[in-house]
Amino acid sequence: MGRRIASSASSSSLNTDSLITEYFSPFPRCRLDAEQLRDALLAISGELDPTPGGAHPFPPEHTWAFTQHAPFDTVYESRKRSVYLMQQRIKKHPFLALFDGADPNASTGERGVTTTPLQALFAMNDKFAHDQAAAFARRLLREGADDRARLERGYQLAFARRARPDELRESLACLEAIRTQLRTNGIPAEEQALQAWSVVARALLGSNEFLFID
Repeated sequence: MGRRIASSASSSSLNTDSLITEYFSPFPRCRLDAEQLRDALLAISGELDPTPGGAHPFPPEHTWAFTQHAPFDTVYESRKRSVYLMQQRIKKHPFLALFDGADPNASTGERGVTTTPLQALFAMNDKFAHDQAAAFARRLLREGADDRARLERGYQLAFARRARPDELRESLACLEAIRTQLRTNGIPAEEQALQAWSVVARALLGSNEFLFID
């Protein structure tokens, strides 16, 4: 009788494990949505303002002169979570539009997901991306005692894992090559560290591993 109960319990456990494996193992790889990506960039750079959103800095009402052909479409800078961004019906927020944010002028039951060259160019050229990469670089310079420690910290923050030996080796070589180029270009010594680490930061933040959840 005891063996039968034990066998039944073991079978039940196996069935449960099998169900868990069946339902959770095929989790599809997905990209961070627009709001998640923006929040992640701000969080990893240390620039995220966690306070609740307040009033937007609209101009005084007596200065309004908006018309059908000159509508209000200002985009205000913000370091708060994306849920607090101002949304306009006539125009998508430029960052949210780039990464398939919902259309504020219509109900969106399900978002599409696109992969475009503009998304890759964002990490390379956009001012917001460069600002967050520079802030991330300053954070790594502040929190790491040397290059290896900074790289370890960067991989942990960006990917939630330790850097592999080959990644450390290639990243250290890349850093040295960047520094050599900066010296050749006559960049002042006091600016070289931030510029070099900003390049590394852009590479981490623009990688598929940062943009996607496996």
